[in-house]
Amino acid sequence: MKKKTMQAWFIFLFIVGLVIGWLIPGDLKTVQKKVTENPLKPAVFDIPKKLGQLDTEGPYFKYSVLAQSEMAGVELIRVDDKIPMHVHPKENHFVYIYKGKAKGTIGSVTAEAGPGQLIAIPAGVPHSLERIGDTPVEIILFSSPPFKPQDTMFLDKK
Repeated sequence: MKKKTMQAWFIFLFIVGLVIGWLIPGDLKTVQKKVTENPLKPAVFDIPKKLGQLDTEGPYFKYSVLAQSEMAGVELIRVDDKIPMHVHPKENHFVYIYKGKAKGTIGSVTAEAGPGQLIAIPAGVPHSLERIGDTPVEIILFSSPPFKPQDTMFLDKK
């Protein structure tokens, strides 16, 4: 490639970089401050014990927040019956079935899941979970960003 062509490309890419940098909201200090406002603290959790001490009741389940930072959270949830179709607009969820068996629908996919299985639920995708059998479904929920019950939009309240 000729020297003038390379210089033109370099100048073009430099200007594009400046424009993109200007369009991105915030700065690194703001991001760093947000991350350090709620730092994750080292801890070891006794999952069976904690599942017996769920301290918050939602409309369809009981839960406790195990750990949370600005970027992610871990919650324990017990479903005694079912959670109707709902959506979390901003949260990606990874649901680890700890105990019990459930039938879940995520978007257009319906499947059964039991202990030791992990369910991935992308943000913005409608989903539901229903207990199968007599044993409550106990799950470990990994969320990014952290789970905020008030942001849950129920689509079907049956």
